[in-house]
Amino acid sequence: MTIRGARKEEAGEIAALLTDMLGDIAKDQTAEQKPEKVAEVLASYIRSELNRFSYHNIWVKEVDEQVAGVIVCYAGDDALIIDQPILEYVRAKTANDAFMLDRETEEGDYYVDSLVVHPSYRGQGIGSALLQKAEELSGDLRFTLNVELDNKGAASLYERQGFKREKKRDISGHHFWYMVK
Repeated sequence: MTIRGARKEEAGEIAALLTDMLGDIAKDQTAEQKPEKVAEVLASYIRSELNRFSYHNIWVKEVDEQVAGVIVCYAGDDALIIDQPILEYVRAKTANDAFMLDRETEEGDYYVDSLVVHPSYRGQGIGSALLQKAEELSGDLRFTLNVELDNKGAASLYERQGFKREKKRDISGHHFWYMVK
């Protein structure tokens, strides 16, 4: 099992995993409603050089040459810069110049934006391994993530890994705990 940086040519596979996991957030950030259209836009983001979903911000856990799981992570200090291309895309697509992305992280933090494991590989420690990789990348920054308030199983898992609930945050109409390690 290898953890490595994502590759542009995996954009479709990664986008499919992220589309399922992100739900309404992905719809907001792509200005699309149909899952296949959401995945197409996410794939274009993944192939690009600068945005939160760029392949530069994605790490892949590979099992038998298959993408078994992915983690999207980046420094909170970069959030405004890497969100700008998404913001511009959605504003142009919707003709809504007032559209804003909800703030997901803070300056001075290293943020796990998304963590998803392919259903065929769940329960094998892949999510934990990806989380460990992201924590290594965080260096001296606070290590953070959001978990939906009603996702008690995930919150419990993160707490066992040393995360603490810091505050509540709303993202795309859903309520989250901002958790810090």
